[in-house]
Amino acid sequence: MSHPLDNFLTRRQLFRAGATTVGAYSFLPLTGTQARAAQPVKPRGSARFVIWVVLDGGASHLDTWDLKEGPWTPSDFDVREIQPGLKWPMGLFPQLSKQLPNSAIVRSLEAWDSVHGRAQYYVQSAHALNPALHKEIPSVGSVVAMEWQQRRRSTDSLPSYVALNVTQTQAGLLKSGFLPALYSPFHIQTQTSLSAYTVDNADEKAEFQRRWALLKDFDARLRNDSSLQAKAYRDYNDHYESAVRLLSDPRTAPLFSLPDDEKKRYGSTPVGDACLIARNLVEADSGTHFIFILHPGWDHHSDIYQRKNIYKQSAELDPALSNLLQDLATRKRPDGKSLLDETLVISTGEFGRTPGHITQGLKGRDHYQYAFSGLFAGGGVKGGQIIGKTSDDGAKVLDAGWGVKRSIYMEDIATTIYSVMGIDWRKTIKGTPSGRDFYYIEPFASQKMIVSREIEPLFG
Repeated sequence: MSHPLDNFLTRRQLFRAGATTVGAYSFLPLTGTQARAAQPVKPRGSARFVIWVVLDGGASHLDTWDLKEGPWTPSDFDVREIQPGLKWPMGLFPQLSKQLPNSAIVRSLEAWDSVHGRAQYYVQSAHALNPALHKEIPSVGSVVAMEWQQRRRSTDSLPSYVALNVTQTQAGLLKSGFLPALYSPFHIQTQTSLSAYTVDNADEKAEFQRRWALLKDFDARLRNDSSLQAKAYRDYNDHYESAVRLLSDPRTAPLFSLPDDEKKRYGSTPVGDACLIARNLVEADSGTHFIFILHPGWDHHSDIYQRKNIYKQSAELDPALSNLLQDLATRKRPDGKSLLDETLVISTGEFGRTPGHITQGLKGRDHYQYAFSGLFAGGGVKGGQIIGKTSDDGAKVLDAGWGVKRSIYMEDIATTIYSVMGIDWRKTIKGTPSGRDFYYIEPFASQKMIVSREIEPLFG
């Protein structure tokens, strides 16, 4: 059932509606009508983990998961209709095609912006980039980490939020904002030595503990200072404590020890290694609940159909994402649930690419915010679905596919994440440094006012 505010309100319409509401309010005593608070939401609570693989730069939706054949389509894309209504570039994603029975493709996504920095900020925070507040707003992953802090067990040693390879995005890796640094992402760069996350030698362990005890004695006063001025020291302490727990736990070493055969199966690439580590973190179930992976290189303004571009990126993503989904689906918990049953896996870019023919001269596709697509799996998602429909050239969302008369935005993806993680997305936090309430999901989006909601058709 649609909500009146599912239809966009522009700023002018908002003021008009506000004026009408104020006028009507004075007549309430005459009508006998009583205003009511909105019904509290009921989070789905179907997942315990989230893995979000972001295709940084914006993948071309009409060349990948919303394929539109035209004179521009290379023959070696090997386009096949693998199920009714689903044409698939087998030449780009042969392995991922086998995971579609466990996945849903959403083709009615739309972005508020087509500039990398702002759009990438939106992906991580689900809030518009406001220069006055950008350092205050926490990422979605940090909010999940905060909400799950009370559910941590005494045996949980891993950081709640782990990010991998987030170094090339223009927005940078968003931190915890005004929230304590305890909820900041723990960043891992897979190209560097992963042995840095373990201390194996007995002598090294003893020396490590001695140095840690010395540091705690040295700055104990600052660590226990509750004043606002000492927040930076407390934040550093949170990072130190997280690092020590990680390095001291004997379960850590296997998580970052990637056997050659598994690395090869995942593609022997940075994104493959990141997906393999994400699988390990979920299987370990030792405190990490939100994992953010960046796969750079999808900004194909020129020569999109050369081997160094869409072919290369697809060849990296295909084994990484498909084997992640396969392993999560086949590995079981003692209660019989698969890891995929309790993990929401998402893969999107920050926007799409210009539809139709590629650009003359540069032979590429530019930024395009009005339509793009994403893949969703696990955490209760019903596989084999295609949600939404775009025009024949991929330029416009014709049918959003979720019973709402608008496209699906990042606010709705964030709402879905919060819902499956059992979090009330309508929460607000008061007492921020700016004095403005922080909304988990901001009701005033980048350009218009919308009612954000979870993407219900994903769950059948």
